[in-house]
Amino acid sequence: MPETAPGIGVGEIQALIDKSMPRPSTVTPSSEAVAGSAGSNTAKYAQEGHQHPRLTSTTLATLGADATAIVTFTRSFKNKPGVVMTEIDANTSQPLVMVVQSFVLTDGAYTGCVVKGYRSQPLPSQSQLSVASLLSGVITTLNAMASSLTGFNVFGGTAAGAAVSVIAIARSDV
Repeated sequence: MPETAPGIGVGEIQALIDKSMPRPSTVTPSSEAVAGSAGSNTAKYAQEGHQHPRLTSTTLATLGADATAIVTFTRSFKNKPGVVMTEIDANTSQPLVMVVQSFVLTDGAYTGCVVKGYRSQPLPSQSQLSVASLLSGVITTLNAMASSLTGFNVFGGTAAGAAVSVIAIARSDV
């Protein structure tokens, strides 16, 4: 074997070079962080094709006859996730309000939720007031309007069958 300097062979030099070269990382990359980080292990590098863990779960659900749906997340969450819901392919102009009724926990992890939809409905129609009725029967007209609105539920429309997109997002405050 040729010598490059007294007492140091090519094999020893190659071993020193190999020892100082970075190696591929064998751990899953961390998910994104609010402040981010460059990392600290200069002896490791990310390999082609690596994937960062997903922070979100996007699921489609259809509300049942009781306007609820049980949604299973596409990933579990250590902490209670933020949930955003949007109606898709709406076939009505009446807005849909969505709420999370409860979360599904499996072995201490959040794995889904129960959602409920509330559909608004138009106000009952009121007859046009004429000047004559205004002058002669204001109190009667106002009483009729008040009684038609008494007990009226703005969210009494049906939400059954509505298709919703449910997005659960890992919280950044924990």
